[in-house]
Amino acid sequence: MAKMSESELVSVIMQAKEDAAVYTGEFMRENEKFLSAYLGQKNFEFQASPDQSSVVSTDIFDVVEADMPSLARVFLGSGDIMSFTANTDNENEVQEAEDKTKFVNWVVRNQPESYKTQIDWLKDAEIQKCGVVKYHYDESKDIEVVEYNGVDAEEIEQIIESLRGADVDKVEITEQEEDTELQTFDVKFRVTRVKKHISIINIPSESFLITKNATSKHDADIIGDVCFKTRSQLLADGFPRKLIELLPAYGDEETRNSTINQIRNKDQDGDVGHVSVAGWATQKVQIYDLYAKVDFDGDGIAEDRHIMISGNTVLVNDYFNHRPYAILSAIPVPHKAIGRSRAEVTYQTQLEKTALKRGLLDNIYQANAPRNVVHPDVDLDDMLTMRQNGIIRMDDDTTLLPGNAVFPLVTQYTGDKTLQVIQYIDQSRANTTGALMSSQGLDADAIAKETATRFDGVEKSGAAKIELIARNYAETGYRDLFEGIAWIASRYQDTDVEFNVLGKAMTVNPAKWKYDHHVSTQVGLGAGNNEALVGALQGIYQIQSQLKAQGSVLVDEVDIYNTLKRITDGLGLPRVDELFNNPEEPDELLKAQNEQLNQMVVQLQEQMQMMQNPLAESEKIKAEASLIKAQGDAQVKLMELESKQNQFMMDLQRKIEEQDDKVAMRLTELEVESNRQLNAQFEQNKKETK
Repeated sequence: MAKMSESELVSVIMQAKEDAAVYTGEFMRENEKFLSAYLGQKNFEFQASPDQSSVVSTDIFDVVEADMPSLARVFLGSGDIMSFTANTDNENEVQEAEDKTKFVNWVVRNQPESYKTQIDWLKDAEIQKCGVVKYHYDESKDIEVVEYNGVDAEEIEQIIESLRGADVDKVEITEQEEDTELQTFDVKFRVTRVKKHISIINIPSESFLITKNATSKHDADIIGDVCFKTRSQLLADGFPRKLIELLPAYGDEETRNSTINQIRNKDQDGDVGHVSVAGWATQKVQIYDLYAKVDFDGDGIAEDRHIMISGNTVLVNDYFNHRPYAILSAIPVPHKAIGRSRAEVTYQTQLEKTALKRGLLDNIYQANAPRNVVHPDVDLDDMLTMRQNGIIRMDDDTTLLPGNAVFPLVTQYTGDKTLQVIQYIDQSRANTTGALMSSQGLDADAIAKETATRFDGVEKSGAAKIELIARNYAETGYRDLFEGIAWIASRYQDTDVEFNVLGKAMTVNPAKWKYDHHVSTQVGLGAGNNEALVGALQGIYQIQSQLKAQGSVLVDEVDIYNTLKRITDGLGLPRVDELFNNPEEPDELLKAQNEQLNQMVVQLQEQMQMMQNPLAESEKIKAEASLIKAQGDAQVKLMELESKQNQFMMDLQRKIEEQDDKVAMRLTELEVESNRQLNAQFEQNKKETK
């Protein structure tokens, strides 16, 4: 088979794109109605007649927002989300696993708007059928204009040197005005900086493309997203200007999947299109950024390729053996890449409760303002006029009594029965979603029957469901995200990266990573119940302390430190190093040992001063002896006091000797330990040098 031409590639890819889930079946329609229901909008099944109540129940909103605090504690807390674990005891592999864990956690947590990115990702998965983020290595150029006034020629050279750096691509003088009298210049510099970093961005559901009925992102024929970039952004990304000029501008025309934008932005007049400031640089261009299996080289084997297409123009066509997307679904469905959301399983409940609430309000309106049965002899204008102490007139020749001429048409109140049905639906929703049933709709007798043990059981059941959702998120989307960032960094981050972890500067070079590590969940699952976690860890710490005091080999300083670190993380404190020294960090351990040694030296000096000084205690005893002697019992008391003085001197001398022995022994131990560590470090440096 011959190699594909560009037009053939575009045809194959666009045909595969048309088979994406977003363009077929009920995928987008269901996402639209779930988002609309979450926002409480009165459309789709929630439309009401003009003369009836139009209230919309908020069950989906309640369930989603009840989940978010727990999910935020789990995934946005102070501890690491995931960790890389070495498969062997090899020191280099263990160290690389630790570096990966710290680096990837730093990338996920410290990128611009990282909190917003993650919270949107989690909430997308709660409302829509899936939430998607995309991670990629971003290398672009940023232009900055810098001005200096009144500088001489030497200062200009110094400024140019100061502007140059590792991330500066070009420094050029764009404007220079000379003041001949003062021999100074007003200079304007144009500085072009190259930004290189791993970026994580949210992909809206209407922009995400994946082959329909795919079981995972790996076996999908195509996966990608639709994005919009300005011509200026494409130029900064490194595409040739001549190629960018050929791309069609994206206008305000409607697309097949834009309805959800109108729903999302209804409070701001809906989707007003991609309007931009007039000008070539700010014109929007629609781009399909896709990762597909295609036999481009004609060897009969479909390979993974990264393809970017705008209109009929191919911008990128490279071999790329990775699919940089992480997908979350609250409720995974077996053998499907896209599962179900919390909104989806709550949608029917919201429909039912909306109908019941509307019926309840309509019934109350009718009961409070009933219609009247009126005899023809009654003046209808008076009946329809509502005013204080109003008069209703009747014909003069009528023989009817007023009570027989007008009487209300009674509407039976059904609110109590409706509330019972609402209570049943709330209980059904709690069984399905785990969201606790509120007291709304319960009468006093029903509340009295809710025992503490039964409520505790319902609470634990609800927490277990949220815990399962958190586990699903951790083991699917977050695992893919962490593994993917490590993959991207090891292949594209070709320079050292400096970052800060727990207040300490750290430098890693992902290009040197060469091991495949197991990724394990480190977030505090249990529906974000940190109080229970901290309580359990405190119990473990007490057991460890007891074993340590007994001299047991079951625990050591590292085990106790790990427990204290987990307690610190559970309390939400980000800096464990501010509270405890890490026994595995030589600098922290030596610092602590030096402090202990300094304290021992101070104590020794104090004791030496006591030896050199006429002993205060001895003087006190002598003074007491003189006083007793003056009172007539001098000789006997004096002998007793002298005996006490001699015993005190002997005890003091013995304590000083014991302290000297301890100090000498401790100094010897520290010297031996210091030599051992220095030798170990020397051997390690020697191995690394080889």
